[in-house]
Amino acid sequence: MNLNTITTENIMIAVSEQEKFSDLNFVMAYENDIKPTPVGSPIIAFSTKGCEIGPKLTNTLENGEIVTTKEREYKITVSMDIYLPYSMGGVKGHQIFDRLATFFLYEKNYDIIKVVCSETDYDNSCQAIVLKSQIVFHAVSDV
Repeated sequence: MNLNTITTENIMIAVSEQEKFSDLNFVMAYENDIKPTPVGSPIIAFSTKGCEIGPKLTNTLENGEIVTTKEREYKITVSMDIYLPYSMGGVKGHQIFDRLATFFLYEKNYDIIKVVCSETDYDNSCQAIVLKSQIVFHAVSDV
């Protein structure tokens, strides 16, 4: 994977282009965005929660010489918060999370380190049930 490929926006685009997720709304999240109140249909808000870029990688040649490459390992943590109308209930959030996690783990060619979700909670500011989740992607790129 190329560093330009694994960005939060490109990950959101990859999932939003799938017909099987046409029942969901995908947006880039920002802390100060005004959220729809009340939430009328499932919204999945993507944001970057962290990025780690490691040192340049090395290769050992047949003659034993160690050379430094331009490649670096990196990890990007993407938040994928699921907002649901209260009437849909918390179980629906976990069902949506399962669909999305399955897509990233088994249907795309991403190297995923970790997939995590929390318990559902109620966000009074947008009158919605919220399930917070994160996916940690791993890649090597020549930056």
